[in-house]
Amino acid sequence: MNLLRLISSILALSILVGCAATGEKFISPSLINKDSATVYFMRKDKFVGAAACRIVLINDVDSGCIKSGGFLKLNVSAGNQNIKIPKLTKSDWADEASIDTEFVAGTIYYFEWTNELENYYVLPIGALILTGGKTNNTLIKHKKESALVILNELRNSVGKG
Repeated sequence: MNLLRLISSILALSILVGCAATGEKFISPSLINKDSATVYFMRKDKFVGAAACRIVLINDVDSGCIKSGGFLKLNVSAGNQNIKIPKLTKSDWADEASIDTEFVAGTIYYFEWTNELENYYVLPIGALILTGGKTNNTLIKHKKESALVILNELRNSVGKG
């Protein structure tokens, strides 16, 4: 019985810890193209939800994903755009985060996706353990100064520089 609880705990922990960004460390911000906007999406390395690479949708088009401890650099057309970080599955603890922004060509923007554990429970059911919870997640628009503090701790989510 104790062995089954140990195995269940290890599985739950591995789901929560998961994959982290392993690309090159961030060096400095740069434009991809002067005729469009460049957007850096950031995600601090956190224990909660780390197993999932968070999908970034721009106007409902999959534009990549942000790994735990990673950043994603994207080229975005000028004009009003909707950015979403959706739920990955119906049972995903993190609800969708969304923001509308007016992008200007030749400008660099910085957004941080963050999630904080609001509640977490562990219910022993015989030899099994049921876990659950909810997170509070948001997309935060940063100014360059505050973004660079975060970016300097991150690695590229796509494995390139």
